[in-house]
Amino acid sequence: MKVAYLVGKKKIEIEEEKCPEIKNEKDVLIKIRCVGICGSDVHYFLEGKIGDQIVKDKIILGHEASGEVVETGKDVKRLKKGDKVAIEPGISCGKCESCKKGKPNTCPYVKFLGTPPINGAFREYIVMPEENLIKIPDGLGYEEGVLSEPLAIGIYSVKLSQMEIGDDVAILGAGPIGLSILFSVRESGANKIFVSDLIEERLKFAKDLGADFIIDAKKEDIVEIVKNFTNNRGVDISFEAAGKRETFRQVIHTTKICGKSVLVGIPSEDTVEFEAHIMRRKELKLINVRRSAFCTEIALNMMKNSKLSFSKIITHRYPIEKIEEALNLVSEYKDGVIKCLVNL
Repeated sequence: MKVAYLVGKKKIEIEEEKCPEIKNEKDVLIKIRCVGICGSDVHYFLEGKIGDQIVKDKIILGHEASGEVVETGKDVKRLKKGDKVAIEPGISCGKCESCKKGKPNTCPYVKFLGTPPINGAFREYIVMPEENLIKIPDGLGYEEGVLSEPLAIGIYSVKLSQMEIGDDVAILGAGPIGLSILFSVRESGANKIFVSDLIEERLKFAKDLGADFIIDAKKEDIVEIVKNFTNNRGVDISFEAAGKRETFRQVIHTTKICGKSVLVGIPSEDTVEFEAHIMRRKELKLINVRRSAFCTEIALNMMKNSKLSFSKIITHRYPIEKIEEALNLVSEYKDGVIKCLVNL
């Protein structure tokens, strides 16, 4: 099979390897059909690390993946050869306190695809436990299977925020995660929705997905716009989805007194700063999001049943042989890219 290895910063090499084999009776062999490029992939590609998760050897990136069942272990019950599946990329231990409390996304022993030292999905075949595979509903394809992973993060972020119908919301960043949050809050009954970004194409798509106010961050200040349109109150919930120093500042300034600021984006810097006096005086609730838990099937059903076409988020598609070009495109925000997929 073909395998795409990150062998150094901004350097990908395609290698040939033997296909993996099923060794556990509850495992499934999957032919990977489609993989999305995520912001975390870009961090590893550009910087070789995310915080203390450091690439020390060559690694296969990629965790937003879907594929076709090729073979099943003898104890696999839900799936059969030929099924289309979305892949839940975090293999949690199932035994620790987090797992037992229904928070497998915070399992300290999780084996997460494409996160050092675990190899990811930019390869033609992969073996995964049955419990990490979600059957793609009829009417959806492999591309929606890929999108279910970032959309699950958006849904999980909204669930953690405990948003209520009629809440005003600000979303700072209209990349795939910000747009996933937008799709989720629109479908969940948000009132006014403010979305900011630096890229015009992303803002246009945000408008199509139901944003009431789109703010070009190069020209406008979302904090002032939110204040103007909420009578200086602020929004009930602000979501930081860009991972930028400025948006970490804005997320607390756009939120109302006793509101909630939700941190979803991954910053390039290991340390970000907040104005403590603002947070304290507002008595803000600061919520951190760690991937998602039990939201992938919800994401697939939302895409199937919604009148909004979330799959239009996909703007670029590349074969695996051009994966380095694809990663450069996403890392440099070229050509109006929103979501880029790699096909195998």
